[in-house]
Formats: sequence, structure tokens, C-alpha cells
Amino acid sequence: MNVSADPKTQQLVAQAAAWRLASLLLERPRQEWKNELLELCSEVADRKLLSSAKRAAQVSEEIYHRIFGPGGTASPREVSYCGFEDPGRVMADVAAFYQAFAFQPRREEAIDHIAVEAGFVSYLLLKEAYARAQGDPESAEVTNNACRRFVGEHVGRCARGMMNRLKAVPPYLRGVLSWLAEKK
Repeated sequence: MNVSADPKTQQLVAQAAAWRLASLLLERPRQEWKNELLELCSEVADRKLLSSAKRAAQVSEEIYHRIFGPGGTASPREVSYCGFEDPGRVMADVAAFYQAFAFQPRREEAIDHIAVEAGFVSYLLLKEAYARAQGDPESAEVTNNACRRFVGEHVGRCARGMMNRLKAVPPYLRGVLSWLAEKK
């Protein structure tokens, strides 16, 4: 099946690009970060994310560390928002998701960092698109179910927790976090 011929597959690839952009916006700005943002913006149609990416042009590594670094305003890690739930269980659940789908991200952060989790959702959307393109509806359904569960149980909780903790936050960050928090 030609990916470009299937609207659902095209939609999944577009969603994967949006989730990758969200992930990138939550990473530590590094030398090529802004160029990666600009390149990815050409693949994304979501206005909220594009607005966040445009506003991120002024972001520096210093701002990132002031917000997310040790002693920063908010933690970018999901375990910081799990309440009385065992953080080890949360980490084990995240690791089990990654292992089940052979996700091995290029990362410098912990596996429960919101950028890594958003990157995983992008990866799952690409896996679902590939399964559909290969005519494998069973794998597509399994991947879709896992994706929805992961967003609901992990990404959403972290994004909402971060939004509640961050009062004075750069507009780009508020935009991407609210985009993630809206996802079900």
C-alpha cells in the first residue's frame, strides 16, 4: 500500500510529526535545536505547536535550566507528579512500554522526562502508520491502544502537573504543555 494513498496513514504521519515537534520543544536547547525546530515545522499544521515553535526562537539553555534544572521551577519528570503512587512502579511501567515497542531513544534525560515520553508517542504513531501501510490491522490496533493508554496514563499527567506548577512560564512552553495536556 502506498502511504500517500491512505488518508488515515497520512494523518498518523502528520500526528507523529506534531508529537515529535512537541518533544523537541521540551528538550534542552542545544546547538542544532533551533534548526531542527524549523525543519520540523514544515511538516506540522497544528497552529498551537507552530506558535510555540516560533516563540521558542528566543529560548536559551539558561532559560531551560532555570525552569527544569536542579532547583528549577518545575520538574520535567513524570515521577514528580505521581502523588502517592510508587515512583518505581511508574518508571517500570514507562520502561515496559518502551521495551514492548523496541523504543531506544537518543536521549540525555531520564525515561520519564516529558520530552522522551512525547517522543515515544511520535514513535508509536509512526509504528501504527507503518502497520497500516503494510496491511497489518492487528498490529496497528495494538499500537493505537498502547498509544492512547500511554498518553492518558503518562504524558497527560506530567503535562498537567507541570502546568499547575509553572506560574510564570515562557509562552512557548505554556503552549506546548497545554497541547499535551489536551491529548487523551
